[in-house]
Amino acid sequence: MENEQIQENPSYWNSVIIASLVVGIIVTAFAIIGGYMTLGSEPSGSFFSSAQLLGTIGCLVGAIGGVLANWHYAKEYDVTYKIGKGALIGLFVGLGATVVSVILGQIWNIIDPSFQQALVDWNIQNIEAMQMPAEAKEQAISGMENPNSAKNIGLQALFTFIGLGLLNVISGLIGAKIFASEE
Repeated sequence: MENEQIQENPSYWNSVIIASLVVGIIVTAFAIIGGYMTLGSEPSGSFFSSAQLLGTIGCLVGAIGGVLANWHYAKEYDVTYKIGKGALIGLFVGLGATVVSVILGQIWNIIDPSFQQALVDWNIQNIEAMQMPAEAKEQAISGMENPNSAKNIGLQALFTFIGLGLLNVISGLIGAKIFASEE
Protein backbone atom coordinates (compact mmCIF):
# COMPACT_ATOMS: atom_id res chain seq x y z
CA MET A 1 0.00 0.00 0.00
CA GLU A 2 1.35 3.34 -1.00
CA ASN A 3 1.27 6.25 1.32
CA GLU A 4 -0.35 9.04 -0.56
CA GLN A 5 0.41 12.52 0.47
CA ILE A 6 -2.69 14.56 0.45
CA GLN A 7 -1.86 18.15 -0.13
CA GLU A 8 -4.63 20.35 1.09
CA ASN A 9 -4.78 23.88 -0.16
CA PRO A 10 -5.34 26.56 2.44
CA SER A 11 -8.81 28.03 2.84
CA TYR A 12 -9.93 30.48 0.17
CA TRP A 13 -12.52 32.16 2.38
CA ASN A 14 -10.33 35.18 3.22
CA SER A 15 -9.98 35.88 -0.49
CA VAL A 16 -13.73 35.40 -1.03
CA ILE A 17 -14.57 37.78 1.83
CA ILE A 18 -12.19 40.48 0.61
CA ALA A 19 -13.47 40.29 -2.97
CA SER A 20 -17.10 40.16 -1.77
CA LEU A 21 -16.65 43.34 0.24
CA VAL A 22 -14.99 45.15 -2.67
CA VAL A 23 -17.66 44.05 -5.17
CA GLY A 24 -20.56 44.69 -2.79
CA ILE A 25 -19.35 48.22 -2.11
CA ILE A 26 -18.79 48.93 -5.81
CA VAL A 27 -22.20 47.59 -6.86
CA THR A 28 -23.99 49.50 -4.10
CA ALA A 29 -22.13 52.74 -4.84
CA PHE A 30 -22.96 52.54 -8.55
CA ALA A 31 -26.62 51.76 -7.76
CA ILE A 32 -26.95 54.68 -5.35
CA ILE A 33 -25.18 57.14 -7.64
CA GLY A 34 -27.26 55.93 -10.59
CA GLY A 35 -30.41 56.29 -8.50
CA TYR A 36 -29.64 59.90 -7.62
CA MET A 37 -28.74 60.63 -11.24
CA THR A 38 -32.09 59.16 -12.26
CA LEU A 39 -33.90 61.31 -9.70
CA GLY A 40 -32.06 64.36 -11.02
CA SER A 41 -33.36 63.76 -14.54
CA GLU A 42 -36.80 64.33 -15.97
CA PRO A 43 -38.91 61.26 -16.73
CA SER A 44 -38.80 61.00 -20.53
CA GLY A 45 -41.03 58.03 -21.16
CA SER A 46 -38.19 55.88 -22.42
CA PHE A 47 -37.42 52.43 -21.10
CA PHE A 48 -33.75 53.19 -20.47
CA SER A 49 -31.78 56.31 -19.67
CA SER A 50 -28.08 56.96 -19.26
CA ALA A 51 -28.59 57.50 -15.53
CA GLN A 52 -30.26 54.10 -15.17
CA LEU A 53 -27.40 52.54 -17.12
CA LEU A 54 -24.97 53.31 -14.29
CA GLY A 55 -26.41 50.49 -12.13
CA THR A 56 -25.86 48.02 -14.96
CA ILE A 57 -22.31 49.25 -15.41
CA GLY A 58 -21.77 48.78 -11.67
CA CYS A 59 -22.88 45.16 -11.99
CA LEU A 60 -20.47 44.61 -14.87
CA VAL A 61 -17.64 46.23 -12.91
CA GLY A 62 -18.62 43.89 -10.08
CA ALA A 63 -17.56 40.99 -12.29
CA ILE A 64 -13.96 41.68 -11.23
CA GLY A 65 -14.68 39.81 -8.00
CA GLY A 66 -13.91 36.36 -9.38
CA VAL A 67 -10.62 37.52 -10.84
CA LEU A 68 -9.74 39.46 -7.69
CA ALA A 69 -10.47 36.53 -5.35
CA ASN A 70 -8.53 34.05 -7.49
CA TRP A 71 -5.60 36.44 -7.82
CA HIS A 72 -5.51 37.02 -4.06
CA TYR A 73 -5.87 33.33 -3.19
CA ALA A 74 -3.28 32.10 -5.69
CA LYS A 75 -0.70 34.77 -4.86
CA GLU A 76 -1.26 34.87 -1.10
CA TYR A 77 -0.74 31.11 -0.67
CA ASP A 78 1.26 30.35 -3.82
CA VAL A 79 -1.10 27.55 -4.84
CA THR A 80 -2.30 26.07 -8.10
CA TYR A 81 -5.69 24.49 -8.72
CA LYS A 82 -8.13 23.63 -11.45
CA ILE A 83 -10.30 26.29 -13.03
CA GLY A 84 -13.41 24.62 -11.62
CA LYS A 85 -12.30 25.68 -8.16
CA GLY A 86 -11.84 29.19 -9.54
CA ALA A 87 -15.45 29.14 -10.74
CA LEU A 88 -16.60 28.03 -7.28
CA ILE A 89 -14.61 30.85 -5.68
CA GLY A 90 -16.26 33.27 -8.13
CA LEU A 91 -19.73 31.92 -7.25
CA PHE A 92 -19.05 32.44 -3.55
CA VAL A 93 -17.89 35.99 -4.31
CA GLY A 94 -21.18 36.61 -6.14
CA LEU A 95 -23.13 35.31 -3.15
CA GLY A 96 -21.06 37.30 -0.65
CA ALA A 97 -21.28 40.48 -2.74
CA THR A 98 -25.05 40.07 -2.91
CA VAL A 99 -25.28 39.85 0.88
CA VAL A 100 -23.00 42.89 1.28
CA SER A 101 -24.97 44.84 -1.33
CA VAL A 102 -28.35 44.08 0.28
CA ILE A 103 -27.03 45.02 3.74
CA LEU A 104 -25.50 48.27 2.46
CA GLY A 105 -28.72 49.04 0.57
CA GLN A 106 -30.73 48.62 3.77
CA ILE A 107 -28.27 50.83 5.65
CA TRP A 108 -28.73 53.43 2.90
CA ASN A 109 -32.51 53.19 3.43
CA ILE A 110 -31.90 54.20 7.06
CA ILE A 111 -29.65 57.10 5.98
CA ASP A 112 -32.10 58.30 3.28
CA PRO A 113 -35.49 56.69 3.92
CA SER A 114 -37.15 58.52 1.02
CA PHE A 115 -34.68 57.28 -1.65
CA GLN A 116 -36.46 54.07 -2.70
CA GLN A 117 -39.90 55.68 -2.70
CA ALA A 118 -38.58 58.61 -4.75
CA LEU A 119 -37.27 56.12 -7.33
CA VAL A 120 -40.67 54.40 -7.45
CA ASP A 121 -42.41 57.77 -7.90
CA TRP A 122 -39.96 58.69 -10.70
CA ASN A 123 -40.59 55.37 -12.42
CA ILE A 124 -44.36 55.88 -12.17
CA GLN A 125 -44.00 59.30 -13.80
CA ASN A 126 -41.78 57.76 -16.47
CA ILE A 127 -44.34 55.03 -17.20
CA GLU A 128 -47.10 57.63 -17.42
CA ALA A 129 -45.02 59.51 -20.02
CA MET A 130 -44.62 56.38 -22.18
CA GLN A 131 -46.55 55.89 -25.38
CA MET A 132 -48.44 52.76 -24.42
CA PRO A 133 -52.06 51.74 -23.81
CA ALA A 134 -53.62 52.94 -20.57
CA GLU A 135 -54.28 49.37 -19.43
CA ALA A 136 -50.59 48.47 -19.80
CA LYS A 137 -49.60 51.60 -17.85
CA GLU A 138 -51.97 50.69 -15.02
CA GLN A 139 -50.64 47.16 -14.91
CA ALA A 140 -47.00 48.34 -14.81
CA ILE A 141 -47.75 50.90 -12.09
CA SER A 142 -49.73 48.43 -9.98
CA GLY A 143 -46.69 46.14 -10.00
CA MET A 144 -44.70 48.77 -8.10
CA GLU A 145 -45.59 48.14 -4.51
CA ASN A 146 -43.67 49.02 -1.38
CA PRO A 147 -39.98 49.01 -2.40
CA ASN A 148 -38.93 48.17 1.16
CA SER A 149 -41.14 45.09 1.52
CA ALA A 150 -39.49 41.78 2.31
CA LYS A 151 -40.75 40.45 -1.03
CA ASN A 152 -39.11 43.26 -3.03
CA ILE A 153 -35.87 43.07 -1.04
CA GLY A 154 -35.80 39.31 -1.63
CA LEU A 155 -36.44 39.73 -5.36
CA GLN A 156 -33.72 42.36 -5.58
CA ALA A 157 -31.31 40.02 -3.79
CA LEU A 158 -32.25 37.13 -6.10
CA PHE A 159 -31.69 39.16 -9.27
CA THR A 160 -28.46 40.60 -7.89
CA PHE A 161 -27.20 37.11 -7.05
CA ILE A 162 -28.12 35.76 -10.48
CA GLY A 163 -26.25 38.61 -12.18
CA LEU A 164 -23.24 38.74 -9.88
CA GLY A 165 -23.09 34.96 -9.49
CA LEU A 166 -23.02 34.31 -13.21
CA LEU A 167 -20.53 37.10 -13.96
CA ASN A 168 -18.22 36.08 -11.13
CA VAL A 169 -18.31 32.39 -12.07
CA ILE A 170 -17.05 33.43 -15.50
CA SER A 171 -14.46 35.82 -14.09
CA GLY A 172 -13.47 33.14 -11.54
CA LEU A 173 -12.75 30.74 -14.40
CA ILE A 174 -10.65 33.41 -16.07
CA GLY A 175 -8.88 34.32 -12.83
CA ALA A 176 -8.04 30.71 -12.05
CA LYS A 177 -6.73 30.17 -15.58
CA ILE A 178 -4.51 33.27 -15.39
CA PHE A 179 -3.26 33.07 -11.80
CA ALA A 180 -3.57 29.46 -10.61
CA SER A 181 -3.57 27.18 -13.62
CA GLU A 182 -2.05 23.77 -13.02
CA GLU A 183 -0.74 23.68 -16.60
